[in-house]
Amino acid sequence: MNIFIITLFAFFGGLAVNFLSLTEIRTIAKPDRPETFTDWIYSLWFFGVPILGAVLAYAYKCSGTDLSPILSINIGASAPLILKAMASAVPQIGTRKID
Repeated sequence: MNIFIITLFAFFGGLAVNFLSLTEIRTIAKPDRPETFTDWIYSLWFFGVPILGAVLAYAYKCSGTDLSPILSINIGASAPLILKAMASAVPQIGTRKID
């Protein structure tokens, strides 16, 4: 399958998760709702996570992994969890005590 299509599926998978979280906001009373697209950080998160999911699917495809459309959507949707797991695998660098 074309690498552009794979990354597009991953992007829309991440976007679908963000739309689901956006639909939860509608149940909150209007004065109590958090800012969404008027806040640039929210907008960055809303579109940045799907882009990271697309980049992650691109990396999988470039590594030689054969991705189906549904697997690409799953990678895009789970990109925040995958990236968080990768970041937590890096050992923490702290101060050392030398005796």
